Amino acid sequence: MNLNEHVDQYCERVSAAFWAEPVNAISNLSFLIAALAIWRMLAPDRAAAGRGIPVSVGFTTPLMVCIGLGSFAFHTIGTRWSQVLDVAPIGLFVLWYLGSFLLWFHGLPLKRCLLGVAAFIGFLALFIALAGPHIPNKSGTYVPVLLLLIGITVALRMSGEAELRAYAGSFAGSSLVFAVSLTARTLDERVCGSFPLGTHFVWHLCDGLLVYLTSRTLVHRWRVRTAAAGAPGADPAGTSLSVGR
Repeated sequence: MNLNEHVDQYCERVSAAFWAEPVNAISNLSFLIAALAIWRMLAPDRAAAGRGIPVSVGFTTPLMVCIGLGSFAFHTIGTRWSQVLDVAPIGLFVLWYLGSFLLWFHGLPLKRCLLGVAAFIGFLALFIALAGPHIPNKSGTYVPVLLLLIGITVALRMSGEAELRAYAGSFAGSSLVFAVSLTARTLDERVCGSFPLGTHFVWHLCDGLLVYLTSRTLVHRWRVRTAAAGAPGADPAGTSLSVGR
Protein backbone atom coordinates (compact mmCIF):
# COMPACT_ATOMS: atom_id res chain seq x y z
CA MET A 1 0.00 0.00 0.00
CA ASN A 2 1.26 3.44 -0.94
CA LEU A 3 0.80 5.55 2.19
CA ASN A 4 1.18 8.75 0.16
CA GLU A 5 -1.67 7.78 -2.16
CA HIS A 6 -4.37 10.45 -2.38
CA VAL A 7 -7.77 9.51 -0.93
CA ASP A 8 -10.93 11.06 -2.39
CA GLN A 9 -13.71 9.65 -0.24
CA TYR A 10 -16.17 12.49 0.39
CA CYS A 11 -18.39 14.79 -1.65
CA GLU A 12 -16.70 18.01 -0.68
CA ARG A 13 -13.27 17.00 -1.99
CA VAL A 14 -12.94 17.60 -5.74
CA SER A 15 -9.15 17.91 -5.90
CA ALA A 16 -5.99 16.87 -4.06
CA ALA A 17 -5.47 20.41 -2.72
CA PHE A 18 -4.82 20.90 0.99
CA TRP A 19 -7.92 23.08 1.49
CA ALA A 20 -10.24 21.06 -0.75
CA GLU A 21 -12.49 20.11 2.21
CA PRO A 22 -12.78 23.31 4.25
CA VAL A 23 -16.12 22.51 5.91
CA ASN A 24 -15.13 18.93 6.73
CA ALA A 25 -11.84 20.21 8.12
CA ILE A 26 -13.21 23.11 10.19
CA SER A 27 -16.09 21.05 11.62
CA ASN A 28 -13.48 19.10 13.58
CA LEU A 29 -13.44 22.03 15.97
CA SER A 30 -16.37 20.25 17.62
CA PHE A 31 -13.94 17.74 19.16
CA LEU A 32 -11.67 20.46 20.51
CA ILE A 33 -14.65 22.30 21.98
CA ALA A 34 -15.82 19.05 23.59
CA ALA A 35 -12.35 18.48 25.04
CA LEU A 36 -12.25 22.00 26.45
CA ALA A 37 -15.70 21.59 27.98
CA ILE A 38 -14.73 18.36 29.77
CA TRP A 39 -11.38 19.86 30.82
CA ARG A 40 -13.23 22.77 32.43
CA MET A 41 -15.74 20.37 33.98
CA LEU A 42 -12.85 18.59 35.69
CA ALA A 43 -11.28 21.83 36.95
CA PRO A 44 -12.77 21.54 40.48
CA ASP A 45 -11.38 18.00 40.74
CA ARG A 46 -7.91 19.15 39.72
CA ALA A 47 -8.09 21.98 42.27
CA ALA A 48 -9.38 19.83 45.15
CA ALA A 49 -6.67 19.17 47.72
CA GLY A 50 -5.53 15.58 47.73
CA ARG A 51 -7.77 14.66 44.81
CA GLY A 52 -6.50 12.98 41.67
CA ILE A 53 -8.36 12.39 38.42
CA PRO A 54 -8.13 8.74 37.33
CA VAL A 55 -6.48 8.13 33.99
CA SER A 56 -9.57 6.13 33.07
CA VAL A 57 -11.56 9.37 33.26
CA GLY A 58 -9.03 12.09 32.45
CA PHE A 59 -7.56 10.46 29.33
CA THR A 60 -10.80 11.00 27.40
CA THR A 61 -9.89 14.69 27.05
CA PRO A 62 -6.57 14.26 25.16
CA LEU A 63 -8.21 11.53 23.09
CA MET A 64 -10.84 14.05 21.93
CA VAL A 65 -8.05 16.42 20.93
CA CYS A 66 -6.34 13.63 18.99
CA ILE A 67 -9.59 12.79 17.20
CA GLY A 68 -10.04 16.40 16.13
CA LEU A 69 -6.44 16.90 15.00
CA GLY A 70 -6.26 13.51 13.28
CA SER A 71 -9.47 14.10 11.36
CA PHE A 72 -8.33 17.61 10.43
CA ALA A 73 -5.12 16.13 9.04
CA PHE A 74 -7.01 13.63 6.91
CA HIS A 75 -9.50 16.16 5.53
CA THR A 76 -6.68 18.50 4.52
CA ILE A 77 -3.73 16.29 3.55
CA GLY A 78 -5.99 13.53 2.25
CA THR A 79 -3.49 10.64 2.05
CA ARG A 80 -3.49 7.05 3.28
CA TRP A 81 -1.14 7.82 6.16
CA SER A 82 -3.26 10.77 7.31
CA GLN A 83 -6.28 8.48 7.15
CA VAL A 84 -4.63 6.39 9.86
CA LEU A 85 -4.43 9.54 12.02
CA ASP A 86 -8.16 9.97 11.43
CA VAL A 87 -9.27 6.45 12.31
CA ALA A 88 -6.88 5.38 15.09
CA PRO A 89 -7.88 7.96 17.77
CA ILE A 90 -11.58 7.22 17.20
CA GLY A 91 -11.00 3.51 17.74
CA LEU A 92 -8.89 4.14 20.82
CA PHE A 93 -11.54 6.43 22.30
CA VAL A 94 -14.26 3.79 21.85
CA LEU A 95 -12.17 1.04 23.44
CA TRP A 96 -10.92 3.27 26.26
CA TYR A 97 -14.43 4.44 27.01
CA LEU A 98 -15.80 0.90 27.08
CA GLY A 99 -13.12 -0.16 29.57
CA SER A 100 -13.77 2.93 31.70
CA PHE A 101 -17.53 2.28 31.56
CA LEU A 102 -17.10 -1.27 32.83
CA LEU A 103 -14.81 0.00 35.56
CA TRP A 104 -16.87 2.89 36.90
CA PHE A 105 -20.41 1.74 36.19
CA HIS A 106 -20.02 -1.90 37.17
CA GLY A 107 -16.88 -1.87 39.31
CA LEU A 108 -15.28 -4.73 37.39
CA PRO A 109 -11.65 -5.67 38.06
CA LEU A 110 -9.19 -4.42 35.47
CA LYS A 111 -8.73 -7.87 33.92
CA ARG A 112 -12.47 -8.24 33.36
CA CYS A 113 -12.62 -4.76 31.87
CA LEU A 114 -9.90 -5.75 29.42
CA LEU A 115 -11.76 -8.96 28.60
CA GLY A 116 -14.87 -6.90 27.87
CA VAL A 117 -12.88 -4.67 25.54
CA ALA A 118 -11.34 -7.70 23.84
CA ALA A 119 -14.79 -9.24 23.36
CA PHE A 120 -16.00 -6.07 21.67
CA ILE A 121 -12.94 -6.05 19.39
CA GLY A 122 -13.82 -9.62 18.38
CA PHE A 123 -17.43 -8.63 17.68
CA LEU A 124 -16.24 -5.59 15.71
CA ALA A 125 -13.92 -7.68 13.54
CA LEU A 126 -16.63 -10.26 12.86
CA PHE A 127 -19.23 -7.62 12.01
CA ILE A 128 -16.87 -5.83 9.61
CA ALA A 129 -15.98 -9.09 7.89
CA LEU A 130 -19.59 -10.22 7.44
CA ALA A 131 -21.61 -7.02 7.07
CA GLY A 132 -19.06 -4.28 6.44
CA PRO A 133 -18.94 -4.63 2.63
CA HIS A 134 -22.72 -4.23 2.42
CA ILE A 135 -22.88 -0.89 4.26
CA PRO A 136 -22.21 2.21 2.10
CA ASN A 137 -19.28 4.56 2.51
CA LYS A 138 -17.34 2.20 4.81
CA SER A 139 -19.71 2.99 7.67
CA GLY A 140 -19.87 -0.67 8.66
CA THR A 141 -16.91 -0.09 10.97
CA TYR A 142 -19.06 2.16 13.15
CA VAL A 143 -22.34 0.25 13.27
CA PRO A 144 -21.06 -1.94 16.15
CA VAL A 145 -20.43 1.24 18.15
CA LEU A 146 -24.07 2.22 17.72
CA LEU A 147 -25.11 -1.29 18.75
CA LEU A 148 -22.84 -0.98 21.77
CA LEU A 149 -24.48 2.29 22.84
CA ILE A 150 -27.93 0.81 22.39
CA GLY A 151 -26.87 -2.31 24.32
CA ILE A 152 -25.55 -0.19 27.19
CA THR A 153 -28.80 1.79 27.23
CA VAL A 154 -30.95 -1.34 27.38
CA ALA A 155 -28.73 -2.99 30.01
CA LEU A 156 -28.87 0.08 32.24
CA ARG A 157 -32.61 0.46 31.78
CA MET A 158 -33.15 -3.17 32.81
CA SER A 159 -30.70 -3.04 35.69
CA GLY A 160 -31.90 -4.03 39.12
CA GLU A 161 -30.05 -1.05 40.57
CA ALA A 162 -31.96 2.24 40.52
CA GLU A 163 -28.65 4.08 40.55
CA LEU A 164 -27.69 2.52 37.21
CA ARG A 165 -31.14 2.89 35.68
CA ALA A 166 -30.81 6.64 36.18
CA TYR A 167 -28.10 6.71 33.49
CA ALA A 168 -30.19 4.98 30.82
CA GLY A 169 -31.61 8.29 29.59
CA SER A 170 -28.14 9.75 29.08
CA PHE A 171 -27.02 6.83 26.96
CA ALA A 172 -30.32 6.81 25.06
CA GLY A 173 -29.64 10.41 24.09
CA SER A 174 -26.08 9.52 23.08
CA SER A 175 -27.39 6.63 20.99
CA LEU A 176 -29.78 8.97 19.17
CA VAL A 177 -27.01 11.48 18.47
CA PHE A 178 -24.78 8.76 17.05
CA ALA A 179 -27.62 7.33 14.95
CA VAL A 180 -28.01 10.74 13.29
CA SER A 181 -24.23 11.00 12.95
CA LEU A 182 -23.85 7.58 11.34
CA THR A 183 -26.72 8.26 8.95
CA ALA A 184 -25.05 11.47 7.81
CA ARG A 185 -21.76 9.66 7.25
CA THR A 186 -23.41 6.86 5.30
CA LEU A 187 -25.44 9.16 3.04
CA ASP A 188 -22.54 11.46 2.11
CA GLU A 189 -21.73 9.85 -1.26
CA ARG A 190 -25.40 9.42 -2.19
CA VAL A 191 -26.24 13.11 -1.90
CA CYS A 192 -23.27 14.43 -3.89
CA GLY A 193 -25.37 15.11 -6.97
CA SER A 194 -27.96 17.23 -5.19
CA PHE A 195 -25.80 18.56 -2.34
CA PRO A 196 -22.13 18.84 -3.42
CA LEU A 197 -21.01 19.85 0.07
CA GLY A 198 -22.05 16.44 1.34
CA THR A 199 -23.10 15.46 4.83
CA HIS A 200 -19.81 14.32 6.35
CA PHE A 201 -19.46 17.53 8.35
CA VAL A 202 -22.64 16.53 10.21
CA TRP A 203 -20.78 13.38 11.27
CA HIS A 204 -18.09 15.56 12.82
CA LEU A 205 -20.49 17.89 14.58
CA CYS A 206 -22.61 15.08 16.02
CA ASP A 207 -19.58 13.05 17.06
CA GLY A 208 -18.14 16.06 18.85
CA LEU A 209 -21.40 16.25 20.77
CA LEU A 210 -21.31 12.48 21.34
CA VAL A 211 -17.86 12.38 22.92
CA TYR A 212 -18.84 15.30 25.14
CA LEU A 213 -22.09 13.67 26.30
CA THR A 214 -20.53 10.27 27.00
CA SER A 215 -17.52 11.80 28.75
CA ARG A 216 -19.74 14.03 30.88
CA THR A 217 -21.73 10.98 31.96
CA LEU A 218 -18.50 9.14 32.81
CA VAL A 219 -17.26 12.07 34.91
CA HIS A 220 -20.56 12.21 36.77
CA ARG A 221 -20.46 8.48 37.48
CA TRP A 222 -16.86 8.68 38.69
CA ARG A 223 -17.76 11.48 41.07
CA VAL A 224 -20.73 9.52 42.43
CA ARG A 225 -18.63 6.39 42.97
CA THR A 226 -15.81 8.38 44.52
CA ALA A 227 -18.17 10.14 46.93
CA ALA A 228 -19.80 6.83 47.85
CA ALA A 229 -16.42 5.22 48.50
CA GLY A 230 -15.36 8.20 50.60
CA ALA A 231 -11.94 8.24 48.99
CA PRO A 232 -11.13 10.95 46.41
CA GLY A 233 -9.79 9.39 43.22
CA ALA A 234 -10.51 5.90 44.49
CA ASP A 235 -10.55 3.16 41.88
CA PRO A 236 -13.43 0.68 42.38
CA ALA A 237 -11.38 -2.11 40.86
CA GLY A 238 -8.48 -1.58 43.21
CA THR A 239 -6.03 -0.78 40.40
CA SER A 240 -3.64 2.14 40.20
CA LEU A 241 -5.46 4.34 37.69
CA SER A 242 -5.27 7.64 39.53
CA VAL A 243 -3.05 10.52 38.53
CA GLY A 244 -2.19 13.65 40.45
CA ARG A 245 -3.06 17.19 39.61
